[in-house]
Amino acid sequence: MTTSIFDTQRYDYPQNFMEIKPKLTRLQQAIKKLEANLITTDHDRHKALLEQRLSHGLGLKVDYASELNPDQLLAATTISGKVLVIAGAGSGKTKTLTYRTSYLLENGVAPKSILLLTFTRKAANEIKSRAKALLTSSLSNGALSEDKLPASTALNDITSGTFHSFCNRLLRQYSGLLGINPRFTILDTGDSEDAIDLVYKEKKHPTPTKNQAFPRKRTLQNIFSTSRNRRIPIRQLIEDSYPDIAVHIPIIEQLAIDFHEYKRANHLYDFDDIISQVVRHLKTNDTFRQLIQDQYRYIMVDEYQDTNIPQKQLIDLICAPESVSLMVVGDDNQSIYAFRGANYENILLFGETYPAASLIKLEQNYRSTPAILNYVNALSAQITLGYQKQLYSNAVIVGDKPTFSRASDEPKEAKTIADKIIEHKDDYDYNDFAVLCRTSFQSNYIQLEFMERGIPFIVVGGIKFIERRHIKDVLAFIKVLYNPNDTIAWHRILTLFRGVGAVTATRLTQAINSDNNSLKPLIAPTFTKKSPQLEPLYHTLTKAAQAESVEAVIEQVLSFYIPVLKLIEENWRERSEDFRVLKNLATEYSSLDDFLENLALDPPNDSVATTSQSDNADKDKVTISTIHSAKGLEWPVVFVNSLVDGITPHHRSVDDFEALEEERKLFYVACSRAKTKLYLMAPDYFASYSGYFDKPSRFIAELSPDEVEVKTSKKGLAALASEDPVWW
Repeated sequence: MTTSIFDTQRYDYPQNFMEIKPKLTRLQQAIKKLEANLITTDHDRHKALLEQRLSHGLGLKVDYASELNPDQLLAATTISGKVLVIAGAGSGKTKTLTYRTSYLLENGVAPKSILLLTFTRKAANEIKSRAKALLTSSLSNGALSEDKLPASTALNDITSGTFHSFCNRLLRQYSGLLGINPRFTILDTGDSEDAIDLVYKEKKHPTPTKNQAFPRKRTLQNIFSTSRNRRIPIRQLIEDSYPDIAVHIPIIEQLAIDFHEYKRANHLYDFDDIISQVVRHLKTNDTFRQLIQDQYRYIMVDEYQDTNIPQKQLIDLICAPESVSLMVVGDDNQSIYAFRGANYENILLFGETYPAASLIKLEQNYRSTPAILNYVNALSAQITLGYQKQLYSNAVIVGDKPTFSRASDEPKEAKTIADKIIEHKDDYDYNDFAVLCRTSFQSNYIQLEFMERGIPFIVVGGIKFIERRHIKDVLAFIKVLYNPNDTIAWHRILTLFRGVGAVTATRLTQAINSDNNSLKPLIAPTFTKKSPQLEPLYHTLTKAAQAESVEAVIEQVLSFYIPVLKLIEENWRERSEDFRVLKNLATEYSSLDDFLENLALDPPNDSVATTSQSDNADKDKVTISTIHSAKGLEWPVVFVNSLVDGITPHHRSVDDFEALEEERKLFYVACSRAKTKLYLMAPDYFASYSGYFDKPSRFIAELSPDEVEVKTSKKGLAALASEDPVWW
């Protein structure tokens, strides 16, 4: 791949390039090795192999050859060995995984031996439901005989879901073998922050007298999580990424130890624990490892580029036997979640991890017009390190080139976007448009303009349903009913009441735990004199514990909590509307553990704040989203705004080679969301506390003007006509 960005006078190599050059060399060697094992349908041997797989003698009734393109067919029918499938944007990876699942079942693979790992439960359910529909359709059309009926119904026996839900299931199922309490509570990110804060206060760690504030609980949680997921010592992580708080390193290191011990003592597991504990037991418990390896013989992993180090270790430990089939699917060009701990090296080092592995590429794109694909491919060529790929489309209509334009400032940029939407409204619905931003604050002017012009929209982001204060409060009541050792939930409940502070809450929680998790300390005179609400709390929890359904438990809790909410929130009536959603969710579960587990590990996908002049029931709205939140989605018309160097890429990334590469991939993801029209926008300048930025993004500038239609000011046109090799 080219690195033309380094060939211009305007940009130099990032400062740390020489430092990481040995790592890049290793990655390049691993890529080259796996590229040598590329299998394609162009090769006569592979053609013959496909014909053999699909011969009538195998008794396959689903017509795989007519439903899949040649490369998809190759991936779907390769069910032995270790395989990496590079699935370019819009290349139908979900369809491929669906047909591979069907193919496994049609070849007599026991569904209980299949493991499908994804990053959302929705993705796993979609693959399974599509496979079931495929097999059921074949049966109803007479293609499948009655003896094939189990193939469609047995999909329920496939183990599928997120990494966290899978590991949670293992910890509870094998708790006796692993020596752990199966009734542990899962802490979400907010709960973990609260627990860290509680431990810090209880341990009364001395704070250095230096003029530097101790980090907030959110920063501490992020440090602990990043350290574990990226396998970086806390000291090194702070020195590299948080130098301002380096004076606190000894206390933070001890706090991490205290936090871990606190969780174990109270049967609490955070998101990182769930996977790391399974990895630890797979490494140290021979019986457990053998059981898991014997059960799961066919493993599929979606979005492999988003895995972190513990997730890769989990896969590698289960797939260690040569006889275990492993197919991972992903796109190295879309590895954009380093801030969550994802390790882009995992997908690039697949050939090093599994020397006998094969490589398959899905490059036929079913999403974008050829004109947009030409631009996307040009962006891909600028990514320094990765698997070679060239997306193509069989579409007859080439379509319009992407358009790059500049406006005098952000309000004018927002006006231009609104004008374009109105101009195209006769040909598209509002929900066919999306505005994608590098960071959420870049949409402020756009939201104001849309409101003024009466353009309905939604903003993807906002506070997630289960992170809302009143929802977390109600869930805390349910958590203590399930796990009375959940001290974080107890503190959340008890500090709702006037007269009960952190100290009293700690004493009361300790009294409950010391009394064999009895609720009786709540009505002890020592504590009831602190708050008159403790006795009603006791009666509420006692009744709720006897309720016959999850929904009934919530009803009992709400009868107590809503009067409390009235005292602490002036908009309590508006917040109460969310409780209907909570009760509706509860009807889907028969036990508290299933309810809490699914809310924690796969919460409702509702991180959308709706802002519009139109009726909220109207679904026809423009989407305004961060690029990270838009991954995996698509729209006919896409606007990418604020393409000013220093914003995209972010100014903090330009001196770090790997960070700059991820910013480049982020822009690639944004552009590859567009189906028919792609508008690239930049104001003439962007001013903030971080600086004044007035050059177009290097990701725009480093490509040939032939790839994009340029609509800009006279000043910009003059620059294009100059001899400057960079066309701004």
